[in-house]
Amino acid sequence: MAKVLAVLRSLFLVFIVVFTLRGMPIWGLTRTFDEQYARCSSSLGMVTNAAWLAIAWIAFETAVGWWLAVRKPRRGAADGPPPGAAAG
Repeated sequence: MAKVLAVLRSLFLVFIVVFTLRGMPIWGLTRTFDEQYARCSSSLGMVTNAAWLAIAWIAFETAVGWWLAVRKPRRGAADGPPPGAAAG
């Protein structure tokens, strides 16, 4: 489960970085104030979406972390002998 979460974290990090960079108004120069305003106002919406996606991901990570912290561990053969058992 930890490896799956690590892969998901990495993929989301790449996604949110690319999504945010795509929304930033750093690609190209504008000639007029109106063009600059239009570009910045449209970019603001994309950056706001990126921020909300990041907040949603943090909430998901928190919920999964709490779920993993409070669940009971499974007992299996890999756990070893139960406490108080005589060693053979």
